[in-house]
Amino acid sequence: MTPRIHTLFFTSLLVLFAGCSKAPLQLKPPSNSSADWRAMGFDAGRTSAVEETLALPLVEIAKFKFSSAVSQNVVISRGLMFVPTLDGRLYMVDLENHEIVRKKKLPQGNAGTLAATPNSIMIALRFGKNTLYHYDIVTNKQLWRIDAGDIASEPLISDSVVFITALYQHVDAYHLKDGQRRWQFKTTGQLHASPVLSEGILVVAASDGKIYGLRAETGKKVWETDLQQPILATPAVHRQRVFVGTARNQLAALDLLNGAVIWRTANEGRVFHSPAVNDSLVVFGCADGRLRAFVPESGRLKWESRALSVIGTAPLLAGDKVFFGALDRHLYALRAHDGDLMWRQELRGRVRTNPILWNNQLIVACEDRDLYIFGPSSNGGQMSENFRD
Repeated sequence: MTPRIHTLFFTSLLVLFAGCSKAPLQLKPPSNSSADWRAMGFDAGRTSAVEETLALPLVEIAKFKFSSAVSQNVVISRGLMFVPTLDGRLYMVDLENHEIVRKKKLPQGNAGTLAATPNSIMIALRFGKNTLYHYDIVTNKQLWRIDAGDIASEPLISDSVVFITALYQHVDAYHLKDGQRRWQFKTTGQLHASPVLSEGILVVAASDGKIYGLRAETGKKVWETDLQQPILATPAVHRQRVFVGTARNQLAALDLLNGAVIWRTANEGRVFHSPAVNDSLVVFGCADGRLRAFVPESGRLKWESRALSVIGTAPLLAGDKVFFGALDRHLYALRAHDGDLMWRQELRGRVRTNPILWNNQLIVACEDRDLYIFGPSSNGGQMSENFRD
């Protein structure tokens, strides 16, 4: 199959979000809306895990070249993919037709972070007069904008509420409808990690090593746990356990309801990316180039695999496979059961955008401005190579 390559410098193909065209976007119900990836980590728990898997090997079915490298995360709503780039632009891609339908230049040229609903997109910015924007996808109109502080993390939307962690030590909840603030909670450390939500408890992790469990409805603190090591990576929550890695040498699982440490283990590599977790596995990508998988309940090491360089993305658990990207310019697929390498693909640049899966398509981007869409090969078969020590 010959991939379709789209270069985004031909402005006649693009419609600005808030630019020269005000025509509403004609949307049809997507064929598989339940697979939409509306937030970093797929769900409110940031688990980066889906039941869907892909038959290997994969082949490139589409490719886009943007004006700059793609940010760490893209989101998908109603079959539309929203792609923020590091030069402060936001592109909208129709995934069913592999076509670009809109483009927007963000204020101050900031790279945005995103969360989506079925009808709207939330854009958070690192700095500026206003740092949180809400746009209607269909009508192409700005619904509201506010100054929410400097945001270096990904927003989260749940039950008509927007949760953000602002860099300079505060967590906020806003009404999705009008941007009015519901509550604010102050922390003692800076907030690089994104908020995580499960069972009514909002989990936030700070750079001074403290993790907080807050009542999502009110912002009241339920518990606080100090791991005494900087935390930059967003935690993941699954089955009442909070999984987190520190920027030094520690991995841990906490009780969602009271913050008690269930297990912790020393780790040779620092953690800068979220783990992926399902019922049988929690997987951490570490700065020493190793992917480490543990039994979620006990913390027992299940397997360890080594890439050829620093791991550049959060892992993605997709059925019986684990996908991740590395700074060696490769996209990897491992067997989830034992960590054996099943497939890998060299890309044009270092891989720093988290891979996601939508409707039998694996989506990933690299620093060379390229975004790739891979799908199963009609020929079947798979590459098998063990790259563990």
